[in-house]
Amino acid sequence: MFWQTILDMIYNGWLSLLDYLSFHVLLCLIPAFFIAGAMMVFVPKNAILKYLGKDSKKIVSYPVAAIAGLLIAVCSCTVLPLFASIKKKGAGLGPAITFLFSAPAVNILALVYTGSIIGADIAIARAILSLLFAIIIGYIMELIFDRKKPEKKKGKEEKNQEIDQQKERKEEKKKLTVNWSKLGTISLGVFGLLLGILLLTLDKKLLDSMGIASPLIFQTIMWIIGLASLIIFSLIYNQKELSLFFLLIYVLFTGTSQIAYFSAYWGIGNLTVNPSFLNMLTKALLTLIATIYVVIFTISRFDKEERREWMKETWSFFKSIFPLIVIGVFVAGMLEVIIPEKWVQSVVGRNSVVGNLTGVLFGVFMYFPTLMEVPIARMFLNLGMSRGVLLAYLLADPELSIQSILVTRKYLGNKKNFIFVLLVTIFCTIAGLIFGLVVSKESIKWY
Repeated sequence: MFWQTILDMIYNGWLSLLDYLSFHVLLCLIPAFFIAGAMMVFVPKNAILKYLGKDSKKIVSYPVAAIAGLLIAVCSCTVLPLFASIKKKGAGLGPAITFLFSAPAVNILALVYTGSIIGADIAIARAILSLLFAIIIGYIMELIFDRKKPEKKKGKEEKNQEIDQQKERKEEKKKLTVNWSKLGTISLGVFGLLLGILLLTLDKKLLDSMGIASPLIFQTIMWIIGLASLIIFSLIYNQKELSLFFLLIYVLFTGTSQIAYFSAYWGIGNLTVNPSFLNMLTKALLTLIATIYVVIFTISRFDKEERREWMKETWSFFKSIFPLIVIGVFVAGMLEVIIPEKWVQSVVGRNSVVGNLTGVLFGVFMYFPTLMEVPIARMFLNLGMSRGVLLAYLLADPELSIQSILVTRKYLGNKKNFIFVLLVTIFCTIAGLIFGLVVSKESIKWY
């Protein structure tokens, strides 16, 4: 019996891995790795971090802090040294907390992966709520702890230090090649395109359930117009970084769109030549054309050193994250065999306060490296977890773990750290309850 269970676990883990390695998921992740690498190379960190200081306007510092994770493409492990760095450099408490919360949550890899294997509704809610909660929690922390104190008279040494710091800031400002207007345009454009296309392409069943008609031929025409527009934009305007980001995102989503549709409606080995198949084939051709154009555009517009750094960062992301994803998928498949389905349904199968709180606490105490939380979440969904509880878990997992709590305690202190953890727990629990009620149509219960 024992050995049979072990064999069943290994077999189910292997099946889960084969399903994950199917080309529709790989085509979803590989372009995302290239986008993440491009963000690391072509988006200067100073252009973002310089807007997070205590003297920055709140209307600027909080949105920049919230979207910085999308542009810098950090994961849950690398956000901690970045948080420590910007805190030491004098970032305000509120923007620093906002960055700490949003950076791992709006990681483009995590959003795309979530939308691909769980659903666009969860991915979009995860992105929007992460940005919203990051700003709210950061602002609450600033209101409680970072109130301005009466200024003391400065000594001669302090005045000299302040003059030196002002000079350094002026020098850094001269070196920056991206101004706030351009940064804001890139940020909003990339994030808006990400959310919009994710909704329109990754989950057609979601659109059908919402009563939104989305004819296949209309989608295909829009993709053709989109590719033509991006190519014209890249040729006319001297914005090579922005053009590259949009082209890569196009490849990411048009590829994922047609492959996800293929997997959902036909399955491997069940192809039939009909209008739907021809529509999918057209999207595949558009993906190929866009990919070839990206290669030509990159070679012609970026120098050898820039291309080398981009490939280096992309490979760095891939080799550090992809093996962990594979392990996570395999382990999730194994655990699915031994975790009782009735237990999952009884504890987190309903949209209850206790269930959502359990999902949040599970995310806190069970640390998973970046993106490994997604296959674990898929496993619990298969076992009967409420989608509201699932969202609560996915919101909390990247933000809080025993390790991260210990690290942030060093820079925030016990009191601030406790309030931060408490706020994250409360907001994630409430988010799960509201999502379950509004989207999944599940009534709220206490337990």
